[in-house]
Amino acid sequence: MTNARSFPLVPSARIGKTRRLAGTEAYIWAFKRRAQVHHCIGYGTFQVELDRAAGLRRRYSRDVKAITMLPVLVKATALAIERNPEANAILFKKLFGYRIVSFDRADVNVPITRNIDGARFTFLATVRDAARKPLADIQDEISQVQRCPAERLPQVARLRRFAHLPLWVARLFHAGMTRSPALYIRNAGTCGLTIMDAPWGDNFFPIGPTSAVFSIGGVRQEPVVRNGQIVIRRMMNVCLGVDNFVVPGSAGAKLSHDFKSLLESGSFMEAELP
Repeated sequence: MTNARSFPLVPSARIGKTRRLAGTEAYIWAFKRRAQVHHCIGYGTFQVELDRAAGLRRRYSRDVKAITMLPVLVKATALAIERNPEANAILFKKLFGYRIVSFDRADVNVPITRNIDGARFTFLATVRDAARKPLADIQDEISQVQRCPAERLPQVARLRRFAHLPLWVARLFHAGMTRSPALYIRNAGTCGLTIMDAPWGDNFFPIGPTSAVFSIGGVRQEPVVRNGQIVIRRMMNVCLGVDNFVVPGSAGAKLSHDFKSLLESGSFMEAELP
């Protein structure tokens, strides 16, 4: 007769605490849930060579005003979107069916994360009419949102208004944004840009409430072939997500091509240099 092998009794995990989904968490959940249910996101990935753009950014910082790469990416997003009007449109519900609403300018959503009252908040800063703003003005606008006192930020005030409200209020608010273009555009932009700020990241696939979101992944030195020669270039990984309910695949492909062309040529940056 074989003796059964005994094993030490391992205690199961204990429930630490349970909290109700409400307040800002409910607002963010309803935001992402609306994007997930209401849009059909298709993704494409590509690389952008950044050597020329990086050099022009340094010249701009020396001759005009110190800027980071973020305003460069914001303006390239807006210019690419305005070259492709099909992508500057969003699907909205109506009483019977749906409608596609187009916009006459590109307002770019940029997620900003800050420590506020001991907690980390992520909210959208929207650069309005970004295609027609100088890079210096875009930098100032973003820096203001990143550094000014939290009580002066309307985005933070909106999140705080939801701090003690139940989930159904957040869902009701986002249901209104799904149906009203006017309510939507007061609270968000027409396209999006998000960044994975790490050199090891390849691609990030976000869910966004717009019909087009550029997601910036890792930037690093890589060997590439140029004119039959292997050279080292600074390459940026990009993911473009488009709402296939609104943007056909051919338009999405052209949008990614235009974004890449704008950054690699740097023509819009050169136009602002003295």
